[in-house]
Amino acid sequence: MKRMVKKIDDKRHQELLKQKEELENNRPHDIDSMRRWKHSMGKILEELELFKK
Repeated sequence: MKRMVKKIDDKRHQELLKQKEELENNRPHDIDSMRRWKHSMGKILEELELFKK
């Protein structure tokens, strides 16, 4: 059972890294889009922080 959880965690971690990279490469320039971008990036970074141990 523990291996299955680890596999899911690894998959989620990779998804988060991919989303983070996409956001970094597609940074908006208008204020409203930038607010949404910042919120999304914050959520991704917050979740990625959970993987650091």
